[in-house]
Amino acid sequence: MPEPRRPNCAAGVTVVALLLAVTLATGCGSSGRRAAVPTEGSSGAADPPKAPAITAGATPDTARALPAPSSSAAVTPNGPKTRRPIPPAHPVPAAFRPAPGAPSDAQVRNELAQLDAIQRQEHQRALSAAAASLAELLPWSQEPKSGTQVSVASVFRDYGLGLACGGVLGRDQLGVAHKTAPCGTLITLTYGGRSLTVPVIDRGPYVAGREWDLTGATADALAFPGLGQIQWSLAG
Repeated sequence: MPEPRRPNCAAGVTVVALLLAVTLATGCGSSGRRAAVPTEGSSGAADPPKAPAITAGATPDTARALPAPSSSAAVTPNGPKTRRPIPPAHPVPAAFRPAPGAPSDAQVRNELAQLDAIQRQEHQRALSAAAASLAELLPWSQEPKSGTQVSVASVFRDYGLGLACGGVLGRDQLGVAHKTAPCGTLITLTYGGRSLTVPVIDRGPYVAGREWDLTGATADALAFPGLGQIQWSLAG
């Protein structure tokens, strides 16, 4: 009588081992390759890398090392302060417009220069006319010509003004003014032991009691105080 067939235990154990191995392999693979889940608000794709900011004057090599500037950089209180311009004392109104035909600044300066020249000429003419009138009343021929005379003198320092005998008065100019003496007449003046011979260059002084008017340089050379008696004589 044949023996009954026994179940093959070894084959069953092999099948169970294979199933267990497949199960373990499937679980490990799924846990190792888990896909990234996009968060809310993201597009799901990786953001491209930001390019480094390039500052003015930086080369391409150095620009890679420079960080991008922050848009929220705070201004420190110790930073440089802008200086406010000083307003003019007389600001020109925005609605101001020169009147039609008004002269320019250059034209005004030119007219003022012409007026100054006219005034100088009139001053010289007035002095010459006054000298001519006085010459008729008190001719130079009646003045004492010999010896040393004593008269009252003063000083004039009208530098830059015209002289009756020509030219303008300078600070270093030697000379005297007299009402009637011919221009160029040489007069020797003596004061305090000092003597100086100078020409007549102007008319004056037109003050009662005074006969001579010394220029500033003449008075300084003689140490003349400005008003007082002085000795004089014709030179030569």
